[in-house]
Amino acid sequence: MNRFNDRHSDLLYHLFYEGTWCSLNDLSSKIGYSKSTLWRDLLLMESNLPNDWKIEKNEINGVRLIKPHNGTLEQLWSHHRSENTYFQTLELILFNNGVTINNIIQQVHISRSTAYRQLEKIGVVVKSAGVQLSNHPYKIIGEEKKIRRFMMQYVEYMSGNIADFITSFEFNEFHNTLLKLLKEHTMTLHVGAIQKLGIFLHISNIRIRHGCFVTFSKTVIEDYENSKAFKISKRLFKFMEKIQNRDNQIQEVLIFALYLMSEEMHLNRTQELRNFRLSLDLTNGKSLKQFLNALSKNIGFDISQDDIFMYNFAQTMRGISYDIHLNTDTRLNNILHFVPYFEKNPLYTLIDEIATNSFEPLTVSLESVEILEIFMLVQAMLLRKKNQIVIEAALVCRSYVEKDYIKEVLKHSFGNRLNISVMDFSEMDLLLINNDLDILITTDSGQLLDNGHIPIYKVSSFPTPSELKEIKVFTQKFFVERYNLNKEILYPFEKENDNDYSEHLYLNHIDSVVSP
Repeated sequence: MNRFNDRHSDLLYHLFYEGTWCSLNDLSSKIGYSKSTLWRDLLLMESNLPNDWKIEKNEINGVRLIKPHNGTLEQLWSHHRSENTYFQTLELILFNNGVTINNIIQQVHISRSTAYRQLEKIGVVVKSAGVQLSNHPYKIIGEEKKIRRFMMQYVEYMSGNIADFITSFEFNEFHNTLLKLLKEHTMTLHVGAIQKLGIFLHISNIRIRHGCFVTFSKTVIEDYENSKAFKISKRLFKFMEKIQNRDNQIQEVLIFALYLMSEEMHLNRTQELRNFRLSLDLTNGKSLKQFLNALSKNIGFDISQDDIFMYNFAQTMRGISYDIHLNTDTRLNNILHFVPYFEKNPLYTLIDEIATNSFEPLTVSLESVEILEIFMLVQAMLLRKKNQIVIEAALVCRSYVEKDYIKEVLKHSFGNRLNISVMDFSEMDLLLINNDLDILITTDSGQLLDNGHIPIYKVSSFPTPSELKEIKVFTQKFFVERYNLNKEILYPFEKENDNDYSEHLYLNHIDSVVSP
């Protein structure tokens, strides 16, 4: 789906990400197009932004994007896509039972030649989803489960308003009814699952109106017809499009039930974790174990010991398994548009490479969005590990007033990252042979005895942003060096803009002065 991304999306991403003035030279280097091309794009985009968004241009500083309060990149992208005629043409094809070239020209308001160019591009994207684009009329054809999967990916990728999209039933009523049924059957779903289920059901209703139904083998029906999910799905008939044929009705209930099962969250987290860890030693779990071992070896510590990561990883792999065997889409397609901006990250490429070597293509073949999902889980685990580290720091001051003030400034700037012990200059000799300390912070302006094993950072009585920044750099390096990590795998959290960060620290410093 992200093959529709163009340089306009890249330009918006980089402007939003920087959040300040960007030179055309930098943008040209990052996006790969000439300055003149990007300048024309900026002029075009300037008149096509949502309300309260603005692009400012300056001959000296370059360009910058001004966003409204609470404006998000997804909001901007969603608006950009809604105005893109490629997506308008694709949507027309997806949600109608066949359209002609004249329908496209009249409803999308494009020329015939433009429409044919778009159809050619759409045909390539559709083929990559395992289905086809037919001619005269233009419609998506192929296996019904794959068609619905592609439609689901499209809706989530567009990041639109669910209330505007779902029109075949009342979503709030569906939401409340499903919650009651889940409670009755003691079943819990993942965050965001009910919204995804609502979207999926509406897509199913559209396809049923077009006379298109899913098919499963008798064995699959027998395996799941007594499940909780199937029983819940049968009681949601009033939200489903009417189907006269009983066999088709059972098939449609089943696909919703399978989708519901893929979103189930086990009530006993400890038991689920235990079962997953045990499964890694079984024959069908060896490739997963190989993947985790290889990833741990490359990162520097055993990631399987992180319970939160392991639980979420188990849910992700479970969803992928459903998708592979049953074509029930369980991906986080709303993150798909971020793939181009992370696929060159060392951690992303590492995960992709290890997955390719660990999994047999016929068993598990991860797509880019699934690699990004695992990338997010590993990133969260690394940051969690980093946030748990406490650096033992000694603060040596010349007076109790200095000590009290500087200690609070450090707490305000670094929170619980530093465990600060306040000491006197008379304890200096003992201090420098203390192997429990990681860092020494002092207001001493003279030459301290330094035996090389404790980094020493000098600060003023009123610590300046530049002094605090040096300590910040140490805290960043401390975690990376402790586990011998490539600092790029923490991207973008270890890349601070010097000027922005100095200003941020300075504001923190001022706050600490004026706060009671």
